[in-house]
Amino acid sequence: MAVVITTEWMKNLISYIRLKKKTIVKFLLVGGSAVLVNLSLLYFFVEYVGLNTAIGENIANVLSMEMSIIYNFFLSRAITFGDRHKEHGMRLLYQMVKFHVAIGIIFLMRMGLFALLQWVGVYYLLNAIIGIGIAAGFNFLAYDTKVFKHRVEDV
Repeated sequence: MAVVITTEWMKNLISYIRLKKKTIVKFLLVGGSAVLVNLSLLYFFVEYVGLNTAIGENIANVLSMEMSIIYNFFLSRAITFGDRHKEHGMRLLYQMVKFHVAIGIIFLMRMGLFALLQWVGVYYLLNAIIGIGIAAGFNFLAYDTKVFKHRVEDV
């Protein structure tokens, strides 16, 4: 299946970005802080907890990613998509599950990419930054259209 980028597709993308620019800026700020949490925890686990083997670095990567995902969910809910309906109780839990599902494929891709780049000798922090950068665009689209979408009564 080939992806064809047409002029119409580019116009739609540019319109979407213009329409969402404030939300995108908040997404980048919140996401940037989550990256700092992720990398700080990764560094902490590798350098101070002692997960400084090949397997240990992968375990540290998983732990730091999950902790930063939970952090990111609550900040995204409060700041990035703060203008949207706030779920409570079981609906909040369902929304958090959707958040995890939305990034699940990207998470798996990042794990595979991390292992591949580790194999070719990329420094573990740079390795994580590469994966985070690739994931960001896909994550925004999923959060905006699936996880924190406007409810009918919000519109």
